[in-house]
Amino acid sequence: MGIYVKGLLGAFSGKVGNVVGSSWRSVDYLRSLPKPTKRTATEKQRAQRTKFALAIEFLSPMRQIINIGFNDKTQKKMTAFNLATNELLFKIKGEYPDFTIPYQDVKFSKGSLEPVMASLGEGATGNPVIKWPVTESRLGGLPSDVVYVILYNAAKQDFFVFQESVRGDGECLINPEGMGTGEFHIWIVVTNKDATARSASRYLETLTI
Repeated sequence: MGIYVKGLLGAFSGKVGNVVGSSWRSVDYLRSLPKPTKRTATEKQRAQRTKFALAIEFLSPMRQIINIGFNDKTQKKMTAFNLATNELLFKIKGEYPDFTIPYQDVKFSKGSLEPVMASLGEGATGNPVIKWPVTESRLGGLPSDVVYVILYNAAKQDFFVFQESVRGDGECLINPEGMGTGEFHIWIVVTNKDATARSASRYLETLTI
């Protein structure tokens, strides 16, 4: 792969022959297409491809959250989604071809913003509620920080995200209407108001509806 300087007609983008032009973070690249091969993949290669496909399938619906949660501009060669995928690949468990995702170890964000120490309870209406203490922070957390509550039904492969609450509210009500029934894994992500800083995501527990 090579970096090139734009000419009078601007940057080249697209495919010509065996060369592809693309751009990432204002840097323009030329790269050659991979050569086709007739070699049979080894079991190790098949295992890695299976892990990769599993990670992509799981994370893809959460791409918008991940773009916020892993938005590290110091990473010049990887997108936020690639960073999240790469991290998950090393956590997938099992033996080929029976791999599983350890939900307790999944990260949707990484950062130094203070998280909320949340717990699961029941609200006045009987619906689930996520609660956390509202205290004065010395670690950069503000009452205006946005709290994202992520729920995932593994059996149905459905994600649900609640983002109506801020740190100063002390709680996030979960309206289960439209979510169906089953067991839901829960994660919490906190960002500042303009989403330029974030906490590391925290796995909470499971909720049965």
